[in-house]
Amino acid sequence: MESLTEKQKKIDSVKIDFETDNILPGLNKETLSELGIEDKPVLLKKSVIDKNLAHHSEVNREEYDKIVGQSLYNPDIVVPGHENKPYFNFVSRVGVDKNTVVLLEASGNNDYFEIVNFHWLKDRQRRQKEKNIKD
Repeated sequence: MESLTEKQKKIDSVKIDFETDNILPGLNKETLSELGIEDKPVLLKKSVIDKNLAHHSEVNREEYDKIVGQSLYNPDIVVPGHENKPYFNFVSRVGVDKNTVVLLEASGNNDYFEIVNFHWLKDRQRRQKEKNIKD
């Protein structure tokens, strides 16, 4: 299990470059174990950054590092993102009625886990995602 210091180092290492693909650290050991997947670096493609800029105008550029880092390396919950596909929502509470979310593709076929989407969630939206948790 990663210490809080190790998690914070990963969070602090996230510095999104808007002009190129970004390679981020692998997920935390406990998250990998929980999901039953092997460790790989995380890829945030420039095309996903551009898509996010166009479709999530509520997210300021200055918030990208926080959303991605907090969600991936300090999630409160990890829930399936799509039925029968290797997608997971990493969700972390950061304030009153404010959560971060990253949708990650965790396919075994790629050299990286790939970020598909990321943005803010209100508590109502978070509860909808939590309904996907299987007991």
